[in-house]
Amino acid sequence: MKWILRVGFLCLLTISLIRVKEELLKKDIFNIKTVNINSISKSLNDDVLPLKNEILGKNIYDIDIDFLKKMLKNDIRIKNIQVTKEGLNQIDISIEEREVAYYAQIRNELYLVDKDGIIFGKLNEQKLRDLPILNVKNISELNDYVKIFSKIEDISLKDMISQVYTQNKHCISLILTDGTVIKTDLMVTREKYSVGETLYLDLIKNKKIEYLDLRFKDFIIKCSGDKDEKK
Repeated sequence: MKWILRVGFLCLLTISLIRVKEELLKKDIFNIKTVNINSISKSLNDDVLPLKNEILGKNIYDIDIDFLKKMLKNDIRIKNIQVTKEGLNQIDISIEEREVAYYAQIRNELYLVDKDGIIFGKLNEQKLRDLPILNVKNISELNDYVKIFSKIEDISLKDMISQVYTQNKHCISLILTDGTVIKTDLMVTREKYSVGETLYLDLIKNKKIEYLDLRFKDFIIKCSGDKDEKK
């Protein structure tokens, strides 16, 4: 009999504690009063703002953090995101946006592309910058360009490139700001790009270079005269 009374008492106590907890968690003190979002671009902030307003006033324990992260991550402009509950009534959202590294020209439109080759917006969505334009006919070409840029990211040649296009299946052309064409393919190594850059910088002091071909064992260079030579 005592055993039954003890079990009954524990059950009543448990039910009472659950009810007290439920009532406590419903109190206004747990309603979200602040949603902090780090500094992000205006266009993205405008799209995130409705979600922020929707969260405000809701009970913090009703917010599914994983679902919120997944929903925000659906925006292609967002690379990484962290969402945390702080204190009794605050949500902190930290967003890492994709950074434009190139512009991709697809037909008659220019798009924003990050260093991983992800297209995440149109040209008019961000302030215009001095970045290479990749002439893209398909995703395979875009991936090839990204592989080439990954080999030259640590040398100054990368900053000299104004345009990139595929001449044919054996040749990708890098157009430098002075009009010089660097002919390459996916087999060209980091080391050859580095040596080719040194050769180009030395020749350009006195010569007008039409193109520099890196695809073969030996460098192939075509000059169009001396730099000071009048046409």
